[in-house]
Order: sequence, then C-alpha cells, then structure tokens
Amino acid sequence: MDGDGPIASNAFIGAFIGIHRHLRRFPCPLQDAPCAHDDPFDVAKDFQTLIAERQSTMTQLEQRVAVYLRSNPDAILVDTSNTIAERAFVSPMTVTRFFRKLGFDSAAAVKKAVRQRFASQVPSAIGSRFDQFQRQRTLLDKNGDVKDAVTAIRQAAQYRSTPMWARIVELIAHSDSVFAAGFQTMSYLANGLVSRLNYIRANVHELDGADGVYAPFFADRSARRTLIIIDHFRYGRNGPVLAKVAREQGAEVIIFCDEHCNWAAGITAFVVTLPSEPGFFFRPTMALHFCMHMLVQDVIDMLGEPVRRQLQLLSEAQELFGQFQT
Repeated sequence: MDGDGPIASNAFIGAFIGIHRHLRRFPCPLQDAPCAHDDPFDVAKDFQTLIAERQSTMTQLEQRVAVYLRSNPDAILVDTSNTIAERAFVSPMTVTRFFRKLGFDSAAAVKKAVRQRFASQVPSAIGSRFDQFQRQRTLLDKNGDVKDAVTAIRQAAQYRSTPMWARIVELIAHSDSVFAAGFQTMSYLANGLVSRLNYIRANVHELDGADGVYAPFFADRSARRTLIIIDHFRYGRNGPVLAKVAREQGAEVIIFCDEHCNWAAGITAFVVTLPSEPGFFFRPTMALHFCMHMLVQDVIDMLGEPVRRQLQLLSEAQELFGQFQT
C-alpha cells in the first residue's frame, strides 16, 4: 500500500517549509515589481507561525482571513480565493492582499506549490508530522477537536438527504455481491462495515489485498457487483487502479474519501467526500465513522423483513458453534 496513514493538517502546513525554492519556478504576474516569491518566509517557520508573526501588520479585514486560515489549516489546500473570501466574510481583493503580505501572489499559487512540495518530500513530511501536530496543538483551542468533529458530522449527515445517497443505499442493499476495501489505516473500517453488513444481507466480502490482486472480486461472476473503497490522503496506489478496473468490468463503485481526493470523481458518480477534522492526529475520523453507521442503518431500513431472516440464520449458526457464553 502507498502512504503512511492519515496526515494531520499540520503535516500539510509543514510542507510550506522551504517552499520558496518551488515558488521561484513560477512566473511572477507582477511584471514591473519585485517578485512576491523572492522570500515568502524563512525556512525555519511554518505557515501558521508566518501568519501569527505578520498578523499585526494586517488590516482588520485581512485579520479575518488570518483567523479563518489559522482555525482551518486545511483551507489553503482545498479552498479557492473566492471560497476563502466568502467564509471569512471579506472581498476576494482582501484575500489577494492578504496573500501578498505573506509573500505569495494567490491561494492558487500557494496550493500548487504545497502539493509539489509535499509530493517531492513525503518522507520528510511524514517523519515530522507528529512534531508539527504537537506544536500546532499548543496554538489551538483544547476543545477545538470536538468542535471540528461536530461540524464534520453535520456535513456528513447532509448526504443522507441527497439522491446520490439513496442510490448508494440501494446498491448496497440489492447488489448480488458487495465488496469493500479499506486502504492504509482505513482497513479496519472496511472490515467493520463488512462484518455488520453480513448480519443483514448475504454475499458481502472484504478485499484486504493480501493476495496482491484482489482475486475474490475478479473471480466473482455476479451480474450486479458493488465495490466500496475507503481511503484518505495520501491515497493508496491500488485504490484508483482497482476502482477503474471494477468500473470497466461493469461493477458499481462507491468511494468514501476526504477533501483531498482528486481522482475519484473521474471514475464514479458515487463519491462521498467527507471533511477531515484538523484537531485530530488520525484523520478523517468522526465524519467517516458516522457515515458508516448511517449507511448500515439505511440499508437495514431499505431491506426490511429480509434482515430478520438473515439475523435468524446467523443466530442459529451462533448457537450451533456456541459462540456466546449466555
């Protein structure tokens, strides 16, 4: 599998360290002025520290942007300048001025540079993510992780009222075979989902990739197959390959991911993008767990009476093998 588990917000933000070397490669749009990329910030400082140091030089409106980005470290990676402006209740021009005061031309320039930096120096970023996370914890509200989790769960709950969610539930309830694969540290969620679904319907299987080729999926000749993939940044190498081949073979593919996924939408229409909570070291957390619970419950509601029969079969098997003491 590719990657080394979920990366905390500050691992992304830590990718800013030394980023001026990458920014110099980009053409500066200021034709007659000194390039804003000459020295974005000292290599010993991370982005959060940079904002804190320069916040006193900012106007009241620019400070709104600073507060938003310090409270939402991932925003620089996923939000456009216009989105940042909307969420900070300022104009796009204010956001542009904010980034120029930090030494960058725009949010897009920073985002592109961060991704390049992160991709080229992953071992460094992964190796230092715990230290970065610990440093950032001292800057944040102690209960900020709880607030982040509540916000993320609310966003996850909004999927339940969408036509896409209804179709996902239908696929998992009525496909001939259902397979689930969790990559990196998400494997336990796939395992748990499969275990619960097996209580309410037959032919649900976990793909752990132990054989290297996901043979159970490709050996299954069912007419209607559904594949569930659960993953997060940095995405496992096999996930996109498995998803693409599954679609080519006529299977439906459902992908649960975080906001940093840039490949799922090109493969399937069933992409559940869940916000990761920056207050937690292992992410994504609450939103994804909550989504799995909603999914199982909604499949139960859709199946109805057949669930009772499936539970009866399992109860008889449990009695036969004496799995429980009482």
